[in-house]
Amino acid sequence: MRWMLGLLLVVSCAPAGVHRLTPEEVWREAGTTAGCRYDTHDICTAALCAGEGCALYRCEDLVPGRVVRTRGATVAPLLVAPGSGAQRNWGNAQGLPGGAQPIMVFRWHRREPLPSELRRQQAIEEWARRPKERHHIFPQAFERRFARRGIDVHQYVIAIDADLHHKIHRGEAGGPWNREWEEWLRMKQDRARKVEYFEQASAMIQKHGLFGLTMTYWQVVDLSPQPVRED
Repeated sequence: MRWMLGLLLVVSCAPAGVHRLTPEEVWREAGTTAGCRYDTHDICTAALCAGEGCALYRCEDLVPGRVVRTRGATVAPLLVAPGSGAQRNWGNAQGLPGGAQPIMVFRWHRREPLPSELRRQQAIEEWARRPKERHHIFPQAFERRFARRGIDVHQYVIAIDADLHHKIHRGEAGGPWNREWEEWLRMKQDRARKVEYFEQASAMIQKHGLFGLTMTYWQVVDLSPQPVRED
């Protein structure tokens, strides 16, 4: 299953010549193994260890005086975990240039969770305990307008807290959720590109604090409250 922690619709910057995934493509591939395809290209790697563990680097990153790969000025570096990475845990201890990034990190001891990780885990547990309902990210009230951009509203559904679902649809005209979509559609007058629809959906999910499991409308999922094991 694919977990919605914000929305799996993230548009990343990419250098020229590199295919940039659209939010729709990110959503579609979120539940696949496309990112784990076997790569026949050999890569030379070497391990370096420090007090907290070991990291696996590309050999060329360990060559003194090497030219650090920028990987595109607008591309954020790949971090192994929030708040960690080569520069913080390995680069200084091993005298590596700050641009060296590890392929993989092996820690001897489990580190303390970050505040953001604790909040995320708390949100997951709270979500699991509460009754949930299916929420159409793209409102059914405007189904025909979304269909003109090739968007099937029943393919983009998220199971959210039932009380929150009632809140965002409370009131006239489908509540705040539908009214905001109606205003956006009126402003765009069918001139928006398909990717803009997904960007708007992402912004609204963040604004209203939606959190839940992504699915299709027809997908059979147990939405009843689940007990959370206390460790």
